[in-house]
Amino acid sequence: MFEILRRFGPNLRPYRPRMVAGGVLVMLVAAVELAQPWPLMVVVDDVLRQRPPSGLFGDLLGPVADSPTAVLAVCALSLVVLAALAALGTYLASRLLQGVGERLVADLRADIFTHLQRLSLTFHDQRRVGDLAARLTGDVTAVQALLVAAFSTLLPNLALLIGIVVVAIAIQPVFAVLLLCVTPALYAVVRHYRGAIKHASREARTHEGRLSGHVTETLTTIRLVQSFAAERRVLERFRTHNQARLDAGLRAVELQSRLPAAVEIVAQAGRATVMFVGATLVLRGQLSLGVLLVLLAYLQQVYAPMKALARLTSTISKAQAGTERVEEVLRSTAMVHERPDATPAPRLSGDVELRNVCFGYQPGQPVLHEVSLHARPGQVVAFAGPTGAGKSTIATLVPRLYDVTAGQVLLDGHDVRDLTLRSVRSQVAVVLQEPLMISGTILDNIAYGAPHASRDELLAAAQAAYVDEFVDRLPHRYDTQVTEGGLSLSGGQRQRIAIARALAADTPIVVLDEPTSGLDPISESYVMRGLARLTAGRTVLVIAHRLTTLRHADRVFVIDRGRVVEAGTHAELTSRPGRFRDMNDLLAAPSSAGSSSASTMAGHRHSTARNLARTAWADAAGGSSSGAGAG
Repeated sequence: MFEILRRFGPNLRPYRPRMVAGGVLVMLVAAVELAQPWPLMVVVDDVLRQRPPSGLFGDLLGPVADSPTAVLAVCALSLVVLAALAALGTYLASRLLQGVGERLVADLRADIFTHLQRLSLTFHDQRRVGDLAARLTGDVTAVQALLVAAFSTLLPNLALLIGIVVVAIAIQPVFAVLLLCVTPALYAVVRHYRGAIKHASREARTHEGRLSGHVTETLTTIRLVQSFAAERRVLERFRTHNQARLDAGLRAVELQSRLPAAVEIVAQAGRATVMFVGATLVLRGQLSLGVLLVLLAYLQQVYAPMKALARLTSTISKAQAGTERVEEVLRSTAMVHERPDATPAPRLSGDVELRNVCFGYQPGQPVLHEVSLHARPGQVVAFAGPTGAGKSTIATLVPRLYDVTAGQVLLDGHDVRDLTLRSVRSQVAVVLQEPLMISGTILDNIAYGAPHASRDELLAAAQAAYVDEFVDRLPHRYDTQVTEGGLSLSGGQRQRIAIARALAADTPIVVLDEPTSGLDPISESYVMRGLARLTAGRTVLVIAHRLTTLRHADRVFVIDRGRVVEAGTHAELTSRPGRFRDMNDLLAAPSSAGSSSASTMAGHRHSTARNLARTAWADAAGGSSSGAGAG
C-alpha cells in the first residue's frame, strides 16, 4: 500500500497542507481516545471505594475531590466531553483527508484521460475502447477506495495502536508484551490471504475489462448484430465473459470472508490471555481493578484497529490490481512526440511533399516503401490503387497522425516533426469515408473543427455544404440533437455535415478519403457540390476509386504494395500501358454496360445526378469563379 501511495506522491503535493492538518487532527483524536478509559478507572478505584482521587486528577479537582458524588459527576461529564471532542476531531480529519482522496482521484482521472488523448493512434488501434473505459472508471475507483481507506482507516487506527502500546508500556510492560505477541500471528494470517485476494482481484478486474470491451463493441455495432441475427452468438460471448468475472469475484469474496474470521479468532485468543493474566495480578494485589478495566478497554481498542487494518487487505489487493492496470496506461508512451524545440507552423500555402517515406504500423512490417510525391498549392492530387495498397496510410501521415519511420513529410518545406502538432493538424481538414459525429446538435458537429467560429460563420459553411437542404425539414433545424454516432442521419447528410465542418475550419490542405463511397446518386450530387466549394483554392489529397475524381485530378499517383508505381495526369496514365490503364478500363466497363441497358426506371435520374457531381468536381478542380466564391 505504501508503494501505491508513493506512486501517487507527486499528485499529493498540492494537498500537503490539508494532509498535515488532517494528520494533526488524527493524532489529537488518538490522544482523546486514549484518555477515554481513565474516568472509568477513577470511578472503580476511588469513587466506589469512597476515597478522594490522587495524583494529577485529584489535583485538578481540588476541593471537589472530597465529594464522591461530585467526582462521579465530573467523570461522567468527562466521558461526554471526550466523546464529543473525539467525534468533532474525527469529523474534521475525515473531511480533510477523504477530501484529499476525492480530489486526488479526480486529478488522476484527468491525467489518464489527457494521457489517452496524447497517445498515438497506434496505441488505440491495439486497445478495446471498453477496456480503456473500465480502467478510467472502475480501476481508478479501486485506487480511490484505497486512498480514502488509507486516510480514514489506516492513519487513525495506526496512530491509536501506537498510542495504546506506549501507554501500556508505561502502566504495565507485561501487557504491552502480551498485546504485541498477537501481532506476528495477525501478520501471518493477513499475509497468507493478501496474495490470494490480490490474485483473485486482478483476475476479476481483467475479466471486467474484457466484459466492458465486449459490451461496448456490441452496442456500437448493434445494427450489424441484428442484421446478421447474431444475438445468440453475442449473448454467449457475454455469458462467457460474465461467468469468468463472476467466478473471479466469488473467489475474492470467499477469501475476503475468511480473513475477518481468522483475525477474530487470533484477536479473541489475545484478549483471553490478557484477561487471564490481568485477573491473576488483581487477585494477587499487584494490580488495581480500575487499571485492569483500563487495560481491557485498551485491549478492545487495540484489536479493533488490528481488525480494521486486516479488513483493509482486500481493499489494498483490489487497489493493487487497479493500480497495475492504470499504470500500464500511464507508462504507455506516445509514438508521435512533439519535440521540445518545435515551433508553430505559419499559415501554410498548401505545398505538400513526401520524400522517400517509409512507414509501418508494427516494427518489421513496413507498409510504405520509399514513397515520394509532391502536391503543389491549389492542386487536386488523387491516390489510386487496390485496397490495402497504402493510400489511406499516406493521407494519415500529412496531419501527422502517425510518424514516418524513414524519410520526411514536408509542409511548405517544413518537416512536420519540427512543427507543433496543434499548428499542423489545425491546417489540415479530413473528410472520411465514414464521417464521425459527436453527441450534440448539428451545429455543434459543424463547430467541432472551428470552436471559435461565430454562429453566422458556421451557418455560412453549412449552406455552402448544402446542409440546409435537409436541415430545413427538421423540427429544430441546426439545433436538432444528433444521436450517438449520427445514426439518426443518413450517410449523405452526415457527409455534408463533415464537409461543412471542414469548410468552417478553413484549412489550406484538405484530405478526402473516398467521401462519396456508398452514397445514392442524389446524395452524391449534393456531396460533390459541397466538395467543390470545400476544395476550391485548396490543396486536396483525395483517395479515389471513381473515374469522376481521377479524371479531374491535376495529378494521379498509383499506389501498389506501399510503393508509387505510376504518376501523371489521367490522360497521361491512360495513354500508356500500365496498372492505371488496366484499372481505368475495369472501372469504365460497368459504366458502359450500364449506359447500354436503359431499361431501369432510375437510369435517367442516376445519369442526371452523376452529371451534376462531375460538373461540380470539374468546377472545383478548374477553380471556377462560382466555386471559389461559394467557398
